Amino acid sequence: MKRKVAQLIAAKKFEIIEEEIQPIKSNELLMRVISIGLCHSDVPSYLGKSTIEVNDRGEFIKGEVNYPVQVGHEPIGIVEEVGADLKGGKFKEGDYVTGMIMPSFASHVVLNPTLPMAYFTTVPKDMRKIDYCLGEPLMCISNIVRATNPGFGDYVAVIGCGMMGLTTMSGLAKSAAFELIGIDLVNSRLELAKKYGATQTVNPKEVDAVSVIKEMTNGKGVDIAVEISGSMAGFSLACKIVKGGTVSSFGARAKILIPSLYGIPQMMDAGYDLMYKSPIIHSTHPFYSQDYMDDLSKGIEGYKRGIFPLDSMITHEFKLEDINEAFEMLEHPTADYFKGVVKP
Repeated sequence: MKRKVAQLIAAKKFEIIEEEIQPIKSNELLMRVISIGLCHSDVPSYLGKSTIEVNDRGEFIKGEVNYPVQVGHEPIGIVEEVGADLKGGKFKEGDYVTGMIMPSFASHVVLNPTLPMAYFTTVPKDMRKIDYCLGEPLMCISNIVRATNPGFGDYVAVIGCGMMGLTTMSGLAKSAAFELIGIDLVNSRLELAKKYGATQTVNPKEVDAVSVIKEMTNGKGVDIAVEISGSMAGFSLACKIVKGGTVSSFGARAKILIPSLYGIPQMMDAGYDLMYKSPIIHSTHPFYSQDYMDDLSKGIEGYKRGIFPLDSMITHEFKLEDINEAFEMLEHPTADYFKGVVKP
């Protein structure tokens, strides 16, 4: 039996190969992939700048791209074969499985649930739109919402109303916060933010966002700012509008150097605000989670209940053979792009 695999053979160049699937070991599973999410975390590998590796201690580290390389980590699939030692256990043939599975841009992947970093679990077969129940981003959103944890009467700002921002907002919509403020440069996304729970919206291209938010918050600033635009401008804005509560940063690429931060020109504004406001900064990437599998399970349950409407955020589907086109869209998204999936 053969499988198809997409592998990078050069910067911005995938090729599809076919290879024999070796017989699985007694502690392994064979999964047929049905969908894989496109994620910006794979863009550095796509561009040939860096890749994520796991060292001999099981730690994720930044490494150089040595072609060919395979990427992808947001699949959902169906178990087609179960190793002898796993029969009668948690995983059975026909089960849907999702989680952080690397690499996964392929028609089939082999899983080993006995490894310490086996970050995947089963999905109920009656799940709505099961092809879009992508465990890894759902885990990330669960992690962010849990970390944000607004108190009664808090003012919360979500900076960046893309897929992650809007799904996070939906998760926060029933919190005890008094106001949930959506911030983005695109008005159509701000309209969607209202649909998913924003009580107020701000476009920094059209108004002085800091002044408007100060007015909204009676001159105090927000208690919590969730920076999810992945830009230095977004992080700097978070530092300006927070009153000294929490800046929950997901995706900000800038390095934070304290106390010399204020002396770096491009970091000066953020450094000044950090200096005199001294907010607590949480880098709420996946491994901020204290229990990855618990957040994964809660993310899936949040999808099941409609709290995390990830399915409504998926705007583009691509075949595995069109993965070059898919990553071109990921790097240079059109106005209507929120989230894409590859379907082998």
